[in-house]
Amino acid sequence: MSDPRSRARPYLIVALVVVAVLAVLYAARVGLLLIGASEWDSPPVSAVPLPDGTEVTQVSTECASGGCWTLITVRPPDGTTPEDLKNELGTTPQSRLPGSFWDPRTVSLTSKTKGPFLVIKADYFSPEYVH
Repeated sequence: MSDPRSRARPYLIVALVVVAVLAVLYAARVGLLLIGASEWDSPPVSAVPLPDGTEVTQVSTECASGGCWTLITVRPPDGTTPEDLKNELGTTPQSRLPGSFWDPRTVSLTSKTKGPFLVIKADYFSPEYVH
């Protein structure tokens, strides 16, 4: 009769190899994001945690000598003012969002009211605001 542990050993080895390969691929992605980061990188709209009911009306990317940023013009949800949304996002004066598992870079947010809209500026390079 064969030992049940010896039958499970090949599966364990395959599982460990798969986990190791995935870990190396993830480390390579993060390394490329951090080492290969350039001033041309700008966060996607999905990096900004907009509340339900917020309407994105315009998205643009702008660049200058210090880097690029994404400008997101939004209409706040019904019953909410641009100032309310600004406070909810914490962009008075700046919010810093930790990165995600897929993109660990920190996103800086600032915003300003423009009539019934809120214009949010998102970037990877702004230093932390100090009072």
